[in-house]
Amino acid sequence: MPQARRTVYAFFYFRDGRFFDVGLLLRGTAKAVSTKQVLAISILAGEEFIVSEDDVGLFRELPSDRWVEVGADERVLSLARKGLVLVDIEKEPFTTFRARDEEFAANQWNIYGALQHSMTKWGGIDFRGDLREIGAALEELPVVPEDVLEAYIRDHGPPPPTFHARSDALAMHPLPAVDSRGPLQELLARRKTTRAWDRSTPMTEAELATVLDAAFGVRGYAPILPGLVGLHKASPSGGGLHPTEAYPLVTAVEGVEPGLYHYRAEDGALELLERIPPEEGVELATRFTCGQSYFGSAHVTVILAARFYRSFWKYRRHQRAYGALLMDAAHLSQTHYLVCAELGLGAFVTFAINGVDIEERLGLDGVAEGAVLVCGCGRPASESPLDPTFLPYVPGETEI
Repeated sequence: MPQARRTVYAFFYFRDGRFFDVGLLLRGTAKAVSTKQVLAISILAGEEFIVSEDDVGLFRELPSDRWVEVGADERVLSLARKGLVLVDIEKEPFTTFRARDEEFAANQWNIYGALQHSMTKWGGIDFRGDLREIGAALEELPVVPEDVLEAYIRDHGPPPPTFHARSDALAMHPLPAVDSRGPLQELLARRKTTRAWDRSTPMTEAELATVLDAAFGVRGYAPILPGLVGLHKASPSGGGLHPTEAYPLVTAVEGVEPGLYHYRAEDGALELLERIPPEEGVELATRFTCGQSYFGSAHVTVILAARFYRSFWKYRRHQRAYGALLMDAAHLSQTHYLVCAELGLGAFVTFAINGVDIEERLGLDGVAEGAVLVCGCGRPASESPLDPTFLPYVPGETEI
């Protein structure tokens, strides 16, 4: 006799809408009627579905902490096919949803973090698609024309002000002028995003080693308890846990075979996961970054993937834990930028990634370990129409 229970990894909400009454329409009268739809979000499936209020009632009646016999109730099976109810039937998609529910629980996922992670993950997105639909034979994303920007502002109005001041401030205290000279200030001034690369000149193996070591390597350690060691890296990490792994996709580094690697922080080595020819690697990197070919053409693309339980082991089902993982990746990308600036390399970071495609290629399940960010580096081109020219800005003197 089949058994079932509901998953805790589900949400429901109501959506109001107006639809044409089909009966009246067939009789020659076009009349819109208001209706309230119930939508169920299945974190296990990564999708949302229209359900009935009876479905919601059935879902509510099933317990989440124990299995109950349900027989051959087709309503239960319908919810189970959507990943809203779990059944002990050894058949797809039931087995996959059951395993995924168990894995979310075992990795101590907070349901709100799981909701964001599951429902905002992209797969198969290609920003070049709109260009192809209008007949443009373009492999590169072009600079947005000025008339397109003007039309956008006409439709949506101007953006919020460039600077922000509080109208309720009690007073303003001017600070002394900052001396912009010095190694750190000059390095920060050189930090920028690169979108054009000199593919004719590869990076060196030493440059790649320096970037990976400085951004993702270990600077020190502190024994805490048997089996518990604190690591010191160049970037901060929530709880000092450093759960982010780096997966370099190498397409143009002298002395390093093109392919997909995992960076071993413990000994500063590269583990080859897949040999990939350079031209295929560039296309793969472009696909990983949603068709952003100006990023895909970098000499090295680094996928940042979080080992979720490494963080959730301490912050068990914590509401802020998933956000901390995103912060960790952002800190690492800034360190990556600064190291590249010091070496004279170009760098980029993007949150527009096809996480579903990345995880499939890397063999990650997206629950125990999953992609959160992509950055990269390479030899910058001498000129780029995609990179803006910044003018000097002096606080209190420059008018914008």
